Amino acid sequence: MQTNNSREWKRLFTAASLFTLLLGATGCYKNLLPDEKDHLSTNMNYTTETFIANLGKTNVFINVFNADYSTQPLEFTIENVRKGDKQPAPFLRDLVDTRQWKTWYNGTEKTIAEIEAKTFVQKRPILDIRPNSGEIIFWNVDSFKVPYDMYYFDVRVKNKGGERLFSNLTLDLRRPKPYDPYIYDDITGIQKPLNSGGVVKAHDVRNLRDYQQRILSKDSVDVYFVKTGNAKNTVSFRFFNRDSTVIPLTVFDMQRWDSLYYYSPMADIRVKFGFNQRFDRDSTIVTYDIPNPFPVLTDVSGGLDMASLYFDYKRVNFGRQELGFVAVRFAILEPGEWTVAVKFRQTPKFEDD
Repeated sequence: MQTNNSREWKRLFTAASLFTLLLGATGCYKNLLPDEKDHLSTNMNYTTETFIANLGKTNVFINVFNADYSTQPLEFTIENVRKGDKQPAPFLRDLVDTRQWKTWYNGTEKTIAEIEAKTFVQKRPILDIRPNSGEIIFWNVDSFKVPYDMYYFDVRVKNKGGERLFSNLTLDLRRPKPYDPYIYDDITGIQKPLNSGGVVKAHDVRNLRDYQQRILSKDSVDVYFVKTGNAKNTVSFRFFNRDSTVIPLTVFDMQRWDSLYYYSPMADIRVKFGFNQRFDRDSTIVTYDIPNPFPVLTDVSGGLDMASLYFDYKRVNFGRQELGFVAVRFAILEPGEWTVAVKFRQTPKFEDD
């Protein structure tokens, strides 16, 4: 019995000794390894070197830097901001009030005040950069503060592994676009050719017919954006026949005006359109209070977030019910009271046959 116990103790002692030896060897091995060093890739790059921005709105350029396996975090700074004639342009680094989000917008907010409560004001440089991603931002200012022109700047990127300078990045600063799609050229200020964006067309139509039963395309529907005042941020909708007579909103008999929605790609949710919906006395104008900009995330989405609205109706076409709609797609970037006027080039038929 004693012999068996002795053997057992020897095995345990041997195992413990080997374990201790392995631990020591591992520790020695780690000491022999070189310290990890930060890597700054020579293949990192800006995927675009020209940033086209419009005055009068916030311009955010996301996912524009390829770090190519460089060790994170990286540190980005803007340097040497200058005009096209090489003269310094320090005014682009002046601090202005900017709207920042303190919690996320999810599209379920029930009032404008609830949306605004999720933001706060912070001073930031007009030409700005996110310090760890390299994303470029040109904050909302007008032409009194910064003239539209071509500007140049450098970006320095560094980590503990080194640094690199990206020179001669271009800020192509253009005239404001109060709404989108905009019918004026943002470089010249001249209206675009009619066949190249000089008039906004309906986003889509379905089962739209004239009085000769001809199917009308979306190109037969023009959309106008008219700013009527500055007292508040609102958008109103009106519809007109070919001869400019007003179409009553009652023809859109399938439309639930208090439940108008659009899809927000940034929030990835269907968002209720506007607040405090109301009609005028003769039901030819419907008005909504809206935040600015509208949609809420259009300024941080690179124009991806736009409101697509479908105005639905039904009619009986020789015994067969047809469901139809007229759709518009837009964003409003300038504060104020706006009217969206939809005019048909051929008078549509909404009555039953």
